[in-house]
Amino acid sequence: MVGVLILMKLRVLANSTSGARAGGLLLGTVAGLALAVATLMLAGAEAGPVLRADLFAAALAVWLFGWLLGPVYTGGGDDSIRPEQLALIPLPPLRVAVGFLAVSFVGVGPLISLVAFSALVVYAAGLGLAAFTVALVLVPLQLAMVVALSRLMLAAMALAVRSRLSAVLSALVNAGVNATLNQSWVLLWAAVQFGLVDQGLPAGFSTLLRVLPSGWALVCLDAVARGDWPLAAAAGAGLVALPAAAVLIWSRLLLRRTTTRPAHRGPRRGRTPLLDRLDAAGPVGGVAAKELRTWSRDLMRLHLRWFAIWFGLVYTLWPLAIGWTGLLPWAGVVVVVLAAATSANLYGLDGTALWLTLVDPGTVRADVRGRQLAWLIQVAPVALALTVAGTVLGGGAWTWPWALGLLAALLGGGAGLIAYASVVFLVPGPEPARRGGNPLDAGNIFGQVLAMLVVVPVTAVPAAGVALLGDRWGSPLLSWAAVAVGLVTGAACAWWLGRAAYRRLGEHGPELLGRMSGGGAAGPRAGARTGRVKLPPRQAALVTLLMVVCWIPLFPQGLVPLYLIWQGSDTKLWFLALHLGDPYRVPVAAAMAVLGVALLWLGAGLSRRWERAAARDRGVPEP
Repeated sequence: MVGVLILMKLRVLANSTSGARAGGLLLGTVAGLALAVATLMLAGAEAGPVLRADLFAAALAVWLFGWLLGPVYTGGGDDSIRPEQLALIPLPPLRVAVGFLAVSFVGVGPLISLVAFSALVVYAAGLGLAAFTVALVLVPLQLAMVVALSRLMLAAMALAVRSRLSAVLSALVNAGVNATLNQSWVLLWAAVQFGLVDQGLPAGFSTLLRVLPSGWALVCLDAVARGDWPLAAAAGAGLVALPAAAVLIWSRLLLRRTTTRPAHRGPRRGRTPLLDRLDAAGPVGGVAAKELRTWSRDLMRLHLRWFAIWFGLVYTLWPLAIGWTGLLPWAGVVVVVLAAATSANLYGLDGTALWLTLVDPGTVRADVRGRQLAWLIQVAPVALALTVAGTVLGGGAWTWPWALGLLAALLGGGAGLIAYASVVFLVPGPEPARRGGNPLDAGNIFGQVLAMLVVVPVTAVPAAGVALLGDRWGSPLLSWAAVAVGLVTGAACAWWLGRAAYRRLGEHGPELLGRMSGGGAAGPRAGARTGRVKLPPRQAALVTLLMVVCWIPLFPQGLVPLYLIWQGSDTKLWFLALHLGDPYRVPVAAAMAVLGVALLWLGAGLSRRWERAAARDRGVPEP
């Protein structure tokens, strides 16, 4: 059976690797190899033995978390061969799990990880012949461990979000890990600030890196070099036992996945005072009430909503580890931006339920406005509470107009952009009742989320400009005017973008429905109008490269240096503009930000122009 599954996987890869998928695979391979080479160089770096070991342990932890979280947020890994396809074959669950684990080793990702984990051999080269020999055995064990844990992670999350409470708790775990990885600079800052670079990372963090399964191989090698054979045997046995236990647990989860359906437990309270008032408020209120019920019952939406809330909290709380409270006032802002990014595919999440709106003429406007209202009801109170609490605890008098003004602008901008993006940039996904084992199986929304993370903050630029002028000119009245500007621009964005969304939906609703149902819609040429045009490999690789590279000049070399310059910080680190003297710092940082936006715009424009050219060649009028 294992051989048959591997051959099936190879055939699927051979027939599906083309167009944009091939370009993304090529770019991902290059980036992965670069990271693997960096890991090899780190293992053999000429640094203090303690510091080198700590940094190498941190790199191994990054690879582990990449395997755990990467498949979750890129569509659930490879589901081209699914356990449900073997549900009618009388096979023991453990045998099925072993077969699918073997299939998981087929692909570019495991090969790149094997290269990266070969750094264990490089690290052991200076520890003696015994450690070098043991490292040759630890490399495949390390790879088996991360692959097995990755598959177990996906299976566990698929079951974890089968109830409301577990969906919220799993969102906390995911957001906590992601926010911690994003805020890892705090540990570097602490190491530099407290002079710990020569002695290695802080003792507690260094110990944690070795307690994690990713650090067991390193513990084993160090123990062999010291002659501590009991510890070495225990660490090596852990690397054997952990994948085996993961496969056993996974086999039980696969059995539940293929024999049961998600159980929606708990009370189904459909009537609350708020929902009653919305139902009585007309068509818009009725749609908003329906959306609120959907957000509370659709476990995927519930997970995404709480992920945004937890991420905003953890992300802004992490700097407290070094005594910095400067991020606390912006917790609500982070929640709004992330909530908008994860809500930009509302119609895609609903599947083909759009037909219920299309067959009822005159309800399109109410449907869009109701969705906007429901999103604001869910996000605005939480974001406002976090903003007020964070500003009281970590902000000064100057922070209030900034925080409230940006929050008002982003709430309105987010409400408008989620409606517009849900219609114009709809991403087809599986029907809610037919979602796979991945709890976040919402289609390929990665590019949509990245674009929203850039576009949503742009809606707050006018309010930020007014607040900045008020600070520069020393005018509190002008600074507080940023709140009014944020309210006006937010309301304008919500109204105008919502209007564009329901007009687009009214004109091209059947085409969108056809795209969500697989490309077929009413009319002989509807499939040509709605089908996604695959770019040639070169163009697809270029577009993917632009979409990935644009973030480097935009954030790390553009917006972050501008913020540090405005704050008067002396920090330089890896920010190019901060290593320059005046008057070049601000122009260089601004130019980097503009370059990032230009690369993003160019990547999106190339893809859109190719689709328009393909439509013209087919004689299809552009929508």
